[in-house]
Amino acid sequence: MNKLILLGIVLSTLMIGGVVVGEEISGALGTISYNVVSPSIQTTLASFNLGNITAGQKGTLTENSTLTVSTNGTYTVELKEDVLEGVFSEFNVTIHMANYTFTLSLHGKDQYTLYLNKGTYVVNIKISYIVSQNPEPKSVSNIPFLIVKYGGEQGQVQVTDHGKKKHHKDDNEDSNENDD
Repeated sequence: MNKLILLGIVLSTLMIGGVVVGEEISGALGTISYNVVSPSIQTTLASFNLGNITAGQKGTLTENSTLTVSTNGTYTVELKEDVLEGVFSEFNVTIHMANYTFTLSLHGKDQYTLYLNKGTYVVNIKISYIVSQNPEPKSVSNIPFLIVKYGGEQGQVQVTDHGKKKHHKDDNEDSNENDD
């Protein structure tokens, strides 16, 4: 029995010694630390209240919003169709921001991607709509229908620091440039 205990002690000592030797002959060449920070987007909301709407009704409303982006980059403005489907036969949103104008549609192009530099932008939003002849009965209250998010494909519009415009043509894109 004593031989087994002695063998256990010897093996334990060798293993510990091996680990210590292993630790002593290795070394770190570098360390790393980082924190991924997502860009922030702040907005003041434009609020559109269409009130009670009926089949075939038409209308146009305009409101302003502000958009503040913390990082230069590509941003996508998107029309959330699920809020509008089944009610409108036409729903168009024309957005004017930093001397650029683009239109998003319920039954057409529902997003637009642009490059923005860090800063605050006044956003003019104009909606025009026609209620379908057989709208789904819905009650919608303060549901976002227009969102902006960081990311997307580049290549449509670039806004520069001093309001100067640069257009990047996309084969499927109709650019509408407003020269001031």
